[in-house]
Amino acid sequence: MMLTACSKCLFACHSDVDDIPGRKATLLDAGSILTLPMLFLHGVVLFPGATLPLKLIEARFVAAVEKALRRDDAPDTIGVVLMHGRPNHRNYANASVGTTAEIRQLGRSDDGSINVKARGQQRFRLIRYWSDVDGVVWGEVQIIEEDPPLRTPRGAFAQLAASRSCRLHTSSPVMSLDVSPMKQQGHMDSGLDCDTPSASDSSSQSSNSTKPSGQSGENTNMDEEDYICSTPSSSRTDTKHQHQYNAANYSKKPLQASLAFWPQWAYEMYDPYSLACRAADLWRLIIKTPSIDELVKKPDLLSFYIGNQLPVSEPVRQKLLEINGVSYRLRREIQLLKACDLIKCGYCKSEIAKHSDVVVMSSDGPLGTYVNNHGYVHATITVNNAMGLALEGDPTEEHSWFPGYAWTIASCASCGSNIGWLFSTTKRHLHPKSFWGIRSSQIADVVDVEQQQEEE
Repeated sequence: MMLTACSKCLFACHSDVDDIPGRKATLLDAGSILTLPMLFLHGVVLFPGATLPLKLIEARFVAAVEKALRRDDAPDTIGVVLMHGRPNHRNYANASVGTTAEIRQLGRSDDGSINVKARGQQRFRLIRYWSDVDGVVWGEVQIIEEDPPLRTPRGAFAQLAASRSCRLHTSSPVMSLDVSPMKQQGHMDSGLDCDTPSASDSSSQSSNSTKPSGQSGENTNMDEEDYICSTPSSSRTDTKHQHQYNAANYSKKPLQASLAFWPQWAYEMYDPYSLACRAADLWRLIIKTPSIDELVKKPDLLSFYIGNQLPVSEPVRQKLLEINGVSYRLRREIQLLKACDLIKCGYCKSEIAKHSDVVVMSSDGPLGTYVNNHGYVHATITVNNAMGLALEGDPTEEHSWFPGYAWTIASCASCGSNIGWLFSTTKRHLHPKSFWGIRSSQIADVVDVEQQQEEE
């Protein structure tokens, strides 16, 4: 169920803003240390390339934007960092990694507030922060250097001539990344051997994979299927069909002889372009439009896009932002796309929706960032079906983020926590007739859900 492209564009735009005259896109030098006006936002993780709408009412926040607009070394740039609650603690903590936001559009209101439309640019590490006499928070930050995605050298492999005596052992064991490459050598080489005893022996072995972990830079376990780049198929509607497709597609690939120290699949574990294809395949199983075909050619941008759009909690999204290395980020996203099927309440873990229920209601994607009339920013996942939610109050169109739709507050029927809103159409020509907006700050952390499932 989709709206027209014209309608969806309206939903992604911020009202009452104009382009900043003379604005020039500026990328800061990687590794440079500088000071920026800072915004610490609750429930919002900004990725490079993502849109951030703001309505700033407090004088110190308005002053922060005004000072950013007047700077010469980092023009029209502010720093955005997630502010999150501490477990069993009333105070909030700030994340150590944030994103620079380029102010692209600005609008001023008669009451002194300003509307801002910004765009994420570059990741940074927050070194320290302080407040000036105007209450503006400044941060000393270091711009993170992003390594360009590299392809596996084409000369590392050569195609084998067709031979009945050569076969590909698709039942080769799953290799844990916790085991060193030297210890895995005997297993990895067996996948390309031709009827040797070692190949037949290794094809009968197996090893257990572990649960994915959310820590950045940590080794994760994935099967060989996760390294294979396959072409999307609209007929794959469940995991069984997906596995059958991948097996058939992989069997048609020409055999490759390794001219390098490791076999081809080992290189594909870290090849950003192979991982980008795999991540895109899994993404298309959930979201058909907008198309991400162009992003597949740019693995770094794809990793940021998927990280920003995944229907997961803020802590998980923040960990994705903190991961250094395109390959590591894509591999973690592949794990999340495969493992996370349910959206659950962050307090009582009651099931709210499934990933298959996600619907795109904005040109930004299934997860959009919206700001209400009081200046609160909400990262919101839109779904066409939800369960276990209770409505509060009557529908109203006042300040609706979606023109032609009225909103009603939706809370968890089990614990009463505020989850989001039900949006119902007030115009006959709009489709869908209704959908739900789920606040990503209110959904369960993936690790918590996995632990609960293990205990059960």
